[in-house]
Amino acid sequence: MVEIKIATYTDEYKEAVRDMIFDIQENELGRHSRSGRPDLSNIKGIYQTNKGNFWLATEGGQLIGTIALKDMGQNRGDLWRFYVRKDARRKGVGSKLFSALGDFARKNGFKKIFLSTHIGQEAANKFYTKMGLQRIDFLPEDFPHSPAPDDVFYEMNLEKDE
Repeated sequence: MVEIKIATYTDEYKEAVRDMIFDIQENELGRHSRSGRPDLSNIKGIYQTNKGNFWLATEGGQLIGTIALKDMGQNRGDLWRFYVRKDARRKGVGSKLFSALGDFARKNGFKKIFLSTHIGQEAANKFYTKMGLQRIDFLPEDFPHSPAPDDVFYEMNLEKDE
């Protein structure tokens, strides 16, 4: 059995991240993008700034998952780019990525983490609830709104863990 490793993003995985996320977005979710998802060409500049970060899950050196935390100021984070390759799902990869993000957020003084998703993402919504996120009506007003049809929003309060 090959071990699943969680590590901070490096440009060594730039193409693999783009390929995996494009594949999931387009082939599984049917979400084609005219913009080409420019954030994936500048992961360090978009996600690894201030107190943000981007993590990779690998198995045998192959990318199988990603998760990112954007620093939104005021000790708040926005969870982005949470993907697990289809053949790696239901093997604990998502939980390991989510735990890495949560541990990092706590160590770096985040008080709340927010995320948005789509109501049709039933498995993702079940996972977020299982991980302790609370469904909320909307994201904070100063958060950027995704062009995707996100209509389900969550908050994780890290202050209650202290």
